[in-house]
Amino acid sequence: MADGLTDRQAEVLAEYPGTRHEIADALGVSPSTVTDHHAALVDHGFSFECDRSDGYVWRVTDAPDWYDTDADDGEAFEWVGEEETPDLPDLSDTPIGEADPDAADLSDRERVIVSELQTGADPDALAERLEASPGVVTAHLKDLRRSGWQVYVDETAGQVALAGDHALRSSEHIGTRTRRANRWWELRHSDLVREFASLEPPTAAADADPAREDWILHLTDLHAGDRVRDDDGTVIYSTADIPDVVDYITSQTVTLADKHGSEYDACRVLWGGDMVTNSGIYEGQFEDLDAWLDEQHEQLMDPLVRQLKTLADRFPVVHVVCQVGNHGEHRASGTSRQANADLILYKSIRNVVAHLQKHAGILENVRFEIGQATAYKNFDLRGGKLRGHLRHGQHRRPQAETSARKKEWLSTLRDHEFDLAFAGHYHVSGRVPWDGPPILFTPSPKPAGEFVERIGERVHGGKQGVATVCGVSDDGLTATFPVDTRHY
Repeated sequence: MADGLTDRQAEVLAEYPGTRHEIADALGVSPSTVTDHHAALVDHGFSFECDRSDGYVWRVTDAPDWYDTDADDGEAFEWVGEEETPDLPDLSDTPIGEADPDAADLSDRERVIVSELQTGADPDALAERLEASPGVVTAHLKDLRRSGWQVYVDETAGQVALAGDHALRSSEHIGTRTRRANRWWELRHSDLVREFASLEPPTAAADADPAREDWILHLTDLHAGDRVRDDDGTVIYSTADIPDVVDYITSQTVTLADKHGSEYDACRVLWGGDMVTNSGIYEGQFEDLDAWLDEQHEQLMDPLVRQLKTLADRFPVVHVVCQVGNHGEHRASGTSRQANADLILYKSIRNVVAHLQKHAGILENVRFEIGQATAYKNFDLRGGKLRGHLRHGQHRRPQAETSARKKEWLSTLRDHEFDLAFAGHYHVSGRVPWDGPPILFTPSPKPAGEFVERIGERVHGGKQGVATVCGVSDDGLTATFPVDTRHY
């Protein structure tokens, strides 16, 4: 029955349903170890869902074909059966208007809907969030189409989505970008899954000495593949620049850790998504590209592996937590909802590290925690004493200045019970001004452009923020340092 699983993975599987801490207590391991084995089970083909209303109880929803659930000793786990396919609205009778849609014309409810549609939305979940009936949601979707928003139904993913990050007037999203990128994703992901099956996952354990701290690096929105020009047409950011930028961030991470002057149990490396910029995400993107998706991926491999090598030499343990962004998404017909180019990058680097651990005996203090293509990834800090929350950030604004924005973050806090949260996407830096746990937004190394001017507030200046580092003790955040270009 456990053919294809290690003994420990089979033991973890047998404990479902349960919370991460309950399973850890039953097996006498740490919650982070359970998380690692959970990720391995996902890679083996198991699917899970989390019931947040019942204390974050995880249940098995599906198992791979090779797994025998009818063994003599009975089922090894209690599962909830296959996921129901949501009822998708019929939008075929509503043509897309010819007007150029303006976000300023959206109502508050429509703004929430458009935000959700940018990364694909389950219609039932969308109705629940809006506290509205499915019929009301469908009416809003049709109104958006009439106003020129490129709303479409993705039957394969069981979602309703919006073509691109903002208003589009072409079908480039569905056509051009998906053929080449999606085929590359399918082939590369299959290779990675097969390769990882023969490797032991990087799972180095981190201690939590009360006298020491965790050091955190949050790096997001590299946008490899983008080419940015200034007003004079001079290229000021390109894919070729990114290795040097990453190396600089790595060097500053170590320098600022030394400057902080603490002793450290671990370094938490948070990769926050949009590491690649993909292609065909918005109308006319091809004019801004200097590398195709496979080239974007290859350009990032070396500097990110070097980053882990440098940090592994400096810190006792390096814990890499990975979250996908919206630019990595593929929504072509026949594409899994998990199809995201960021995942391919993360799994590729994870496999490289596993190979180096197995065959070269190096990077043995590096561990990986890779989430699925969801809006967030939770992770342990300080040996499980604190809870971190990592988002790409497209579903939450970097402010809490209105009751609606504050309610969103309060809802996130209730759902995830985090002690410290990180987000990007908006290419701006800062801390959300509220009286809850710290929420840090990290900027992008990509210089300010039209997107930042439209949704952000970054001011052009001599020093640009490129990452965030901070210290965390058992009591919480101790210091925050912006990594900017003052020494670049």
